Amino acid sequence: MNRRQLLKSAGLAAAVAQTAGSGQTARAAASDRIGVGLIGCGNQGTADERTFVAQPDVDVVAVCDVYEPNMQNGLKTAGGKAKMYRDYRKLLEDKNVQAVIIGTPEHWHAIMTIDACNAGKDVYVEKPAAHYIREGRLAVEAARRNNRIVQVGSQQRSGSHFQRAVEYVQNGRLGDVHYATCWGHSSPSEGSRRAASAPATTPPADLDYDLYLGPAAQRPIGEIWPGGRGRYWDFSGGYVCEWGAHLADIVLWGMKARSPSRVFSMGAQYRNKSGEIPDTLEVLCEYPNFIMQFSVLSHSSWGPNGDPGIGRYGSYGIQFQGTKGTLFVDRSGFRLTPQFIRREDPKHGPKAFAQRNEIGFYYDTAGNPEYSDTSSQGGPHVRNFLDCVKSRQRPIADIEEGHYTNTVCRLANISYRLGRPINWDAAKEQAINDPEANKLVVGTYRSNWAPKGL
Repeated sequence: MNRRQLLKSAGLAAAVAQTAGSGQTARAAASDRIGVGLIGCGNQGTADERTFVAQPDVDVVAVCDVYEPNMQNGLKTAGGKAKMYRDYRKLLEDKNVQAVIIGTPEHWHAIMTIDACNAGKDVYVEKPAAHYIREGRLAVEAARRNNRIVQVGSQQRSGSHFQRAVEYVQNGRLGDVHYATCWGHSSPSEGSRRAASAPATTPPADLDYDLYLGPAAQRPIGEIWPGGRGRYWDFSGGYVCEWGAHLADIVLWGMKARSPSRVFSMGAQYRNKSGEIPDTLEVLCEYPNFIMQFSVLSHSSWGPNGDPGIGRYGSYGIQFQGTKGTLFVDRSGFRLTPQFIRREDPKHGPKAFAQRNEIGFYYDTAGNPEYSDTSSQGGPHVRNFLDCVKSRQRPIADIEEGHYTNTVCRLANISYRLGRPINWDAAKEQAINDPEANKLVVGTYRSNWAPKGL
């Protein structure tokens, strides 16, 4: 190499180093790239797709949706070069697809996860992990049998402040924790509600309505399209399964818990009279060493921690209460408040006074308070999945963790629907001496959509 070539090579190396230092992410080599297919190109699906597209080693090579406008949005987000499929089973046959994003309505999640694993694809599936408890276990088994990486979209697990909060719960910073609560309270004003779309009377020409229904029961399109499916059990588990899949997940993670021994809930349709799913629900879940409570309100946004709930999502969060302190955490950060300890002042002992307030006592704490701001969650969660696709290690929100979170949320709904507590056999994953409950554990399927192994 002559002097001119040496200088040119050195300059090129410096330019590469400067680019790396500037925060720009270089695209990965072709051999290191992952071909991704998106199934379900609605709001959540394309939101996930945008996060994947931003990764340096991802090519979205295929998109799939039963509704043409959604599929066109998915194609646009992919850069306009992806193949389009109406039937997800055809996408799973595409050899250029190594991993799939499942962003469909929840009644499809487990079935598509099972089919994708059987087709040799790794899976990023939105929460909740399944629509029924039994199919959730079948999804776990499919992932293990096929050695597939399956990440549930519980992105809070990838936020550093959530990880720190969970570490404090597990390392004894709060002392003994025997009670945890999570809640989602909202009270949208009339002016903030979205204008309701006129119900359809016949399926649009650009919608494959039969495939949209898939395993769910046949219903008139006007009841569920375009936005009514969240009112019916055949399509949704309601708020306790939507937000509950995020909130209860952090409780189970922090407490190293899996299956409850008993779940009881009560609720009603006070605000939303149409459909089947309650808008107010109070849930108590018994675990071997702690109690978890879950509260859903749609008529008041005030939270049990004093949050008035004036933000977009109202008041929501997770709170662990221990002998040494209480820790509240949500997506904006956490707050650790030490437990106050009542002590007698040695110079001024207790005296009898008519006043309510005592004198001669003071209060200190078992430690110092601590606060945290928010942290990135969605991007790191996708990054964790992609890294695990390459390393073949289990992701941070593995399908089995998502299954256990989904189980307790579904048991809450089963208890509400039957009007009684559900005693749960964790080993068999069945309700104890309750055939009626176990029918809801397995669920019902239209046509021939039931997964094998039920």
